[in-house]
Amino acid sequence: MCEANLPLTGETVVFTGSNEPQEAVGYAEKLGAQTRYLPLIETSVRQSQLPDFERYDWLIFTSGNSADAFCQLRIKTDAKIAAVGEKTASVLEQHGYTVSFMPSIYSADVFIQEFPAVAGNADCLFIKGSLAKNTIASMPLKVDEWIIYETSFKIENAEKLKALKGVTVIFASPSAVAAYREAGGDWSRIRVAAIGHVTEAAIQKEGGAVDFIPKKYTYIEVINEIAKGSFNK
Repeated sequence: MCEANLPLTGETVVFTGSNEPQEAVGYAEKLGAQTRYLPLIETSVRQSQLPDFERYDWLIFTSGNSADAFCQLRIKTDAKIAAVGEKTASVLEQHGYTVSFMPSIYSADVFIQEFPAVAGNADCLFIKGSLAKNTIASMPLKVDEWIIYETSFKIENAEKLKALKGVTVIFASPSAVAAYREAGGDWSRIRVAAIGHVTEAAIQKEGGAVDFIPKKYTYIEVINEIAKGSFNK
């Protein structure tokens, strides 16, 4: 396919997560897009006392950041592991952990519907970031929470993003949405892509509309949605 026929030729796609998704960036560029990386949040591992992991039957992870922070600690555990999302599972598996459960849709909302039937009366530990919602703890199970990393906004990047127009911005978390809005970001100047219906709801709550959202909540699939939308313009 020649460059003129690539579906994202002339488009600029901006990635905003705390870690640059190299595979998705390369894929977008292969489809003809210009890409920029402006992380709107950053994370740092919290220095805190470790839980007694022997108490728990299941460890629950809902983000690649929490999985990565956990793996940095090189913790040995016999607990089963539940993960929301392919990226989260991949981080854990790359460090030798086995993921025993993933929800059919990569969302905490779906996780809490499906996981109780698998967990039974198990004791669970939700390993999370400081801005994570209490969705997981709302399950009718014994769920303790451990904050493993702190999340903060990168307002300087949100200011840079606010100055752009005519680009497509991928938001992968409500925290990134909050950072953009705290900087005064205007929805009317950009096209908006969301990974996950929770992120979509956060955008809508802040007065925005989502132009692209994939059925499968991954970066590759959101690029495919953007490409389809650009091709059909």
